[in-house]
Amino acid sequence: MSTASPDLDYDSAARLLELCSAHGCSVAEIALRREAAQTGKDEASLLARMKDHYTVMREAVRGGLAIRAASPSGLSGGDAARLHAYAAGASPLLGPALARTAAYGFAVLELNAQFGRIVATPTAGSAGIVPACLMTLEDTRALDADRAARALFTAAGIGLVIGRRAPFAGAQGGCQAEVGSASAMAAAAIVEAEGGTPAQACDAAAFALMNTLGMVCDPIGGYVEVPCVSRNGMFAVHSFLAATMALAGTRCVVPLDDVVIAMRDIGRRMPRALKETAGGGLATTPTGLRYPPQPVTGKPSAAKQQ
Repeated sequence: MSTASPDLDYDSAARLLELCSAHGCSVAEIALRREAAQTGKDEASLLARMKDHYTVMREAVRGGLAIRAASPSGLSGGDAARLHAYAAGASPLLGPALARTAAYGFAVLELNAQFGRIVATPTAGSAGIVPACLMTLEDTRALDADRAARALFTAAGIGLVIGRRAPFAGAQGGCQAEVGSASAMAAAAIVEAEGGTPAQACDAAAFALMNTLGMVCDPIGGYVEVPCVSRNGMFAVHSFLAATMALAGTRCVVPLDDVVIAMRDIGRRMPRALKETAGGGLATTPTGLRYPPQPVTGKPSAAKQQ
């Protein structure tokens, strides 16, 4: 049960947008005020703590880009560096930002696979998407630490909307619950960082989540590596596309609250073998079966999380 002030609490995107309208402020500001009311901490200290989280995210990206050796499982390692080098080349496809964004998403998950320190956003298996998007904005749009912290509060605000109605765990909802939720959170954060409206932030989140519905969680060998690493890179780019559509004024026909309900329903109907058990999908292909399955512990990863 939430202890936030009833005037600032919300359990839906519709209510969140009402609060933004009533207070004349952004999703980030409502999320920040709610957190202050819930914890009793002042907004300045909460923003400072969020800046610390962003520092950890940036360090995770840099740490992952420096990896050249294979992970203990042998399933990942070095691909983030390869993508980053390609982005810096003479003529990367669609320009350097696309490959660099993907590289950043790969980097966090490759570091995770080698027991580095990450920030679960919202889970370890989807921890690369939000940092990849924010660091791309830092590279291309001069995003500073203050704006990054507020963008993270936007992501948290959208995360709360999702978490009140559906799970984040792949073991419960499939990869749509992990990567889908992270992509929605990142898309909304991008919109607000770009000066978009709360309605556009929610539309971006809806676009991002809607187009991940049905994604199964099928990690080869039970490791949070394949296909998790590549999904973090690819769905960071997906978040930018969702944000672009919303910023262009495209409205999502299905509102975010309904998309979350659909995600929850699909997750409940999804066979257990396709929800983080390594019992189906890619994990049971001839290639996947070459990697002995790891026991399911209920934890998203053995890496250090913040």
